[in-house]
Amino acid sequence: MGWREIITEIMREDIGFRDITTAALIPKNLELRAEVVAMEDGICAGVEEAAHLLKQNSLSVKEIMREGAEMHEGDVLLEVSGNSRRLFEAERTALNIIQRMSGIATMTNQAVKLAREVNPKVKITCTRKTVLGYLDKKAVQIGGGDPERWRLDDEIIIKRNHLRVVGSVEECLRRAREHVSFTKKICIEVKTAADVLEAARNGADVIMFDNMPFSEIEKSLELLKEQGLREKVLVEVAGGITLEKVKEYAKYDVDYISMGCLTHSPKAIDVNLRLLLRE
Repeated sequence: MGWREIITEIMREDIGFRDITTAALIPKNLELRAEVVAMEDGICAGVEEAAHLLKQNSLSVKEIMREGAEMHEGDVLLEVSGNSRRLFEAERTALNIIQRMSGIATMTNQAVKLAREVNPKVKITCTRKTVLGYLDKKAVQIGGGDPERWRLDDEIIIKRNHLRVVGSVEECLRRAREHVSFTKKICIEVKTAADVLEAARNGADVIMFDNMPFSEIEKSLELLKEQGLREKVLVEVAGGITLEKVKEYAKYDVDYISMGCLTHSPKAIDVNLRLLLRE
């Protein structure tokens, strides 16, 4: 199911059989004009999806604010016109999409700026801890982050539960390399400096330092350099990293900082539908 089908299904679920409040109060042939307006500052995201949803509900839409642009309180993001009942039916779902995606994009943008104050080359990535899947990851990308993988078939990421079942870093990497094309990267999640070295020696493309204390991160990076392996792998740090902590991780020689909070607990950016009524 693609994103278009997902947001259409969300709206159908919200409406049920019909919007009984609007049906009771609003004349069925009344035409209205409205604007979607930002109520606070942030990075604009979700307007493409919201516009699609509104158009699917037989409304005319003009996109005013481009995705990725800085928006400020009072800025108009979309202009909408059409049947009033159709507008009220789609209003909340469209606003919810913009609010969530803009919240994710804004938080990602903040993380990128903070990290690059101390490490200009580091990239911020998200995880699979999402609500809206593709839409959440797209919002991360709009905010300047890297979605890492859109789907499970994009990359092999060997997690701790895989390791527990298979038994060793070496065997996990052997099986992974035999199973997929050379075009697919293989990432493995490790917790100790010893496992970092084992992963680097056995062909990992990306090594994820998961919930490592700073002392272990430093030790692992030093060992990779001493063994001449640092330039052969990409290093990602992960595990409970928040906006408050991101600069502490960015000061190390790492390539990626993975932040689950970008999609599992973003603050929504408030947006509103403002009716343009004739006085």
